[in-house]
Amino acid sequence: MSKASTSSNKRPRKLWWLVGFVLFMLFALLQMPAVWVVEKYAPESPYIQHMSGNLWQGSAIWQLPESATPLIGSASWTWQPWQLLLGKVGAHVEISTGQTRLDGQVKIGLSSWQINNMTGKIAPETLASVVDWQLPNTPIQVNAVSLQRQSGLDKESDKKVSGFSQAQGQLTWVGGEVGYPSGGKTFYIDMPAMHAQLSQEQKNNKNLLHINLLNNQDKRLGDLYIDGDNMLDVSLTQRLLENMPEYKGQAPQDTPVVSVRQPLLSGLGVR
Repeated sequence: MSKASTSSNKRPRKLWWLVGFVLFMLFALLQMPAVWVVEKYAPESPYIQHMSGNLWQGSAIWQLPESATPLIGSASWTWQPWQLLLGKVGAHVEISTGQTRLDGQVKIGLSSWQINNMTGKIAPETLASVVDWQLPNTPIQVNAVSLQRQSGLDKESDKKVSGFSQAQGQLTWVGGEVGYPSGGKTFYIDMPAMHAQLSQEQKNNKNLLHINLLNNQDKRLGDLYIDGDNMLDVSLTQRLLENMPEYKGQAPQDTPVVSVRQPLLSGLGVR
């Protein structure tokens, strides 16, 4: 009896040693300087200028060098270890550039990425760095935006599929005069105050991100669709184009009068 008792007392001790070793290795990994990871996996990235901190908590200075005047900002993160139980790497992130501020959660899985409860504002100078338009000095408010995008193989067709499996939240904008270049000429439209409702929609066997544009009376202004191949479908109604002085078309206000399909950001004057 004494031998069996001694043996049973040793087994839990070995298990706790194993658990302690795993936890020690995990926390040692999380204390690894973030800059080491970048030098290992993205040594010549043009998007990251400086990093500090570790994998648990840190910050970075980033830039988008494609524009004529590079867009530069900062990002900070705090790791959320419980996301590992769901098979994902998750962190609370804060992103800023100029007057732009965004705050939310980011999760990355083997075949998906996810944004949860992203809130803040996108300043007009940030938009001006991305599109070559004349924009009003009014920010876009980001209200509790959540997106999830997945990619993988369809079990029935064995084809690669990708798209948005979840979307919700709202963007709001007070509008103003917008001038956009086209064919060597600048066209102007007085954009009304609007809000955009985000949702997920399945169309033609594709999982799409649907951005429904509405005015303050919840009247339809247009629709934007983004698919898993980063193609953008734009549909604008008569109600919206009536705010354009040079537009002379006549149709019922809910009628789509402009429909365009193009790669995301292409044709928006991206520098």
